[in-house]
Amino acid sequence: MTSIPGTTPRPLRRIQPIGSAAAVTCYVRTQWPRIGGPGIRPLPDTAFTNAAFIERYEPGIWTYPYLACCGADFDRPELASGLKSVADRLHMPIYKLSATELADPRRRLEALNRMRYASHVLKSEGYERQPGFQDWTFQQFLPRREPLPGSPVSLDGHLFALRRPHDLSKRVFEKLLHYRMRNASLNSFLLTPAGREHCAMLGLVPEEQQRWTIYRFGRTARIDKAEELYIFRPDGEDSDRLLIILERLIHDWVIGRIARLPASWRDRSQYSRRWSGRGTA
Repeated sequence: MTSIPGTTPRPLRRIQPIGSAAAVTCYVRTQWPRIGGPGIRPLPDTAFTNAAFIERYEPGIWTYPYLACCGADFDRPELASGLKSVADRLHMPIYKLSATELADPRRRLEALNRMRYASHVLKSEGYERQPGFQDWTFQQFLPRREPLPGSPVSLDGHLFALRRPHDLSKRVFEKLLHYRMRNASLNSFLLTPAGREHCAMLGLVPEEQQRWTIYRFGRTARIDKAEELYIFRPDGEDSDRLLIILERLIHDWVIGRIARLPASWRDRSQYSRRWSGRGTA
């Protein structure tokens, strides 16, 4: 952990007892953003039962929005590592929030573990890999509201489940989902005035709290920001908001309120910048 030179972190008032598993154990005055922003509103109760939607909706592939964390080592609880240690250090509720269409969503965890998603930080001497990012597990959404009547979105165990419209690709769905949650992105929030003030209160350098992932393609390595990390509280309002976002995204696409992207728009995830090789990998 790198602190701002010449600064002393302010003492924080404890709100959870020592030894609590909660990510936020001390009071901080920072107002966390909530996904979707202040203007989020649920659809009308009849949104999925009216003829306008039913006539246009053709269900496609099952997709599972998920919430994941890592670093809770049950065999070595004295070791702070992974995303849990990031949340503890920042006194923020932080999770990976994305979606998969794998028939067994647990296979997505295997991929995250292999790539050690979000394991790197960028320091003055280069990228540094931190421990504990090889044990990703799903966390449970705990919404208080129910899906609307006829909704293609449901809560299936730990995960949400939905049938994407037949003409909405996985790639475009995920782009639209992350766009609608962008206000609560961890990497982005850290560089806002509120995020910088929060880090200053803790004596941390905001840029060095951002998370990165190294992707390897044979001998080629690419590093990108881990942009699927969000400030998110699973119990209650944030899960309610995610349900609203998912229902609105599908409804807006089917009704035609979202412009179709041109066919030439491609996924840049395997084309972007190479890793310079600085630091450890």
